[in-house]
Amino acid sequence: MSTIVQEIGTMAASSVREILDSGRGSPAEPNAHLWSILSDGGWGSISSDPENKVELRDILEVARVSGRFPYSTPIVSTLLAGRWFKLDEGQLESGIVLALRRGAQVVAPYYSEGVIVVDGNGGIIASSPTAVEAFSLVSPIALLPVGTMALSDEHLSELRAAFLAVAVGCADAVLDASIAWSTTREQFGQPIKGFQAVRHHLANAHIAREQAWTAAIAAAHEPERSAAWARQGFALARTSIELGIQVHGGVGFTWEVGLHHYLNQIIELRSVLGEDQ
Repeated sequence: MSTIVQEIGTMAASSVREILDSGRGSPAEPNAHLWSILSDGGWGSISSDPENKVELRDILEVARVSGRFPYSTPIVSTLLAGRWFKLDEGQLESGIVLALRRGAQVVAPYYSEGVIVVDGNGGIIASSPTAVEAFSLVSPIALLPVGTMALSDEHLSELRAAFLAVAVGCADAVLDASIAWSTTREQFGQPIKGFQAVRHHLANAHIAREQAWTAAIAAAHEPERSAAWARQGFALARTSIELGIQVHGGVGFTWEVGLHHYLNQIIELRSVLGEDQ
């Protein structure tokens, strides 16, 4: 795998960012229209066409952008499924979520009504989920029937890299918000960005975010070590987000500011990659 993103990856990431940014709002609001816009634009199926030559590195670029926005769209899992499995364009347009093992359970993150759930072989799961968890409103998890085949280790290595890229996007969003907050929030008659402790938090959050991104690219480049890279990268992304929340002070924990959505999302994504990741 190349470590350099191709033009198609840059174009897809730019388009996805523009569409998701246009729907900016609460994670609790319906967002099916956002996936429809992405799907109608053909971005959900670009990886299934061999002529596009979409590589995993390109999908990481899209995944990072998607993490910036608190919406539940199956863009990342759909791009990966199009890369791995023989699914037709109509199925990809519906959105694909993947069966993953979480302890003794098999689950599917980013589940919503209307998406197609596929098992570890790319087969469509006809039965309905037994339940849906909403710890993170951004990536609700469907609990799948007992006996459902989970994703294979071969594909799991790529998923680790992609989900870690989503976590980096979450860190991007929180760091941007923290910088903006430190510029406008004043204490003792001056913006808090002038305080050394705040500047240290922002610098450390930036460093952790960049290291997490390096880990995501490394996980894609070294599939045999993807579990170790993912473990390290998720910890770094979480550190970056927690530092950003601290910069916001007490309001950083409020529903109105919404930083917890990003933290919850990476906790949930981390959980579906398995306890040993």
